[in-house]
Amino acid sequence: MSGFKDGLTNIINKLANRRSAEATNFISATQVQPSQLRAIYRTGLGSKIVRIKAGYALNDTLSFENDGDKRLYKKKLERAVKLAAKYMLGFGRGIILINEVGADHASPATGFNLARVKLDVFSGDMVTVTGASPDLSSPLYNKPNFYSVNGVYFHYSRVIAFNYHMPAERDFPSYQYGGISEFELIHAQLINDGIVERASATIVDKNSTVFHKIVGFKDRIECGEDDALVEYYSKLADLRSIYGDGIIDAEDDVMTVAQTLTNLADVDNITLRRLAMVTSIPLPILVGESVTGLNSTGAQERQSFQDMTEALQFDHLLEPIEQLCNIYGIHEVEFKENQGGTAAERLDYETKVIKNALDLSMLGEDFRKYLDGHDVIKKDAWDEMFSEDEPAPVPQQQPQGRF
Repeated sequence: MSGFKDGLTNIINKLANRRSAEATNFISATQVQPSQLRAIYRTGLGSKIVRIKAGYALNDTLSFENDGDKRLYKKKLERAVKLAAKYMLGFGRGIILINEVGADHASPATGFNLARVKLDVFSGDMVTVTGASPDLSSPLYNKPNFYSVNGVYFHYSRVIAFNYHMPAERDFPSYQYGGISEFELIHAQLINDGIVERASATIVDKNSTVFHKIVGFKDRIECGEDDALVEYYSKLADLRSIYGDGIIDAEDDVMTVAQTLTNLADVDNITLRRLAMVTSIPLPILVGESVTGLNSTGAQERQSFQDMTEALQFDHLLEPIEQLCNIYGIHEVEFKENQGGTAAERLDYETKVIKNALDLSMLGEDFRKYLDGHDVIKKDAWDEMFSEDEPAPVPQQQPQGRF
């Protein structure tokens, strides 16, 4: 009873106490090694999760102060930002090096000659860090001072770091003061899905179990002579499939037991639903199918997915994107308000915004600022160039003296 913890004691059936789930189980987590993260990053399911999250979060979702800033971002920065976001999801960290050719990379950056800068993107498994301070009063508390890539040290002022889900503070050093990969967060679900996938293929290939009746098999096991038999029948099992015939000894007796797994589809659905839950990607979007069910419109699924996308944008992407844009002189960048939904839903959103603007106009409020803030109207560069607003008059200095 010393290990009993769930607060409910069965005084009649002690077996129920010993088999209590809380008393006999505990939750543990193991850090996934970079080699396994690279393997998952290359597989179909892992690659799709990264592409869905990074794609929906960064495909035409940023708004800029003017068209010039937007063109500069798309030409110079967009490719590097998207790749760093994918590395962040896959490895917990993705970094963009502001690699100024000829500069002392280990020294703090006081400014960049953008004509000599190239942006290099690396995943977290390529990066080691040094110089993190345990001093609470330091601006580098639990933050690296130097990033090392292929033996070259870069000062933190020359690095734009995209970090994913942050671990507990005691675990910071084991994660190189970076984030936890999406693949580590869903590792158990990926393993379960892989087991179901392997079982499905095996069942299709071998939909019945064959038992070979071997005289004296138990005696051979006791004498340690079973290895040759196991190897022999293993080769027979490898040959057995719907593609060819089987060959056995005439003295062997074979019994076949048919297998009918009626719940295989349910098990497969459970693993996919668990994956959808932990990734916050609705099952229809993850699988790429239509929403099913009576009177189902998919509105809840789209709303949940939009909530996940916005959380990813504001928690992990906005700050490093702003840092990178500021280096290139882009000082006003933010994510759009009206991103998700279908074209009809976005039109309905804009219609409501315009109606609210009309109400503000009747109240004498600044409706134009309201429309600009909700990204409904677009600024016309020609209107700004030929604006009819006259500049404010310059006050004239009054003459001094007596009159």
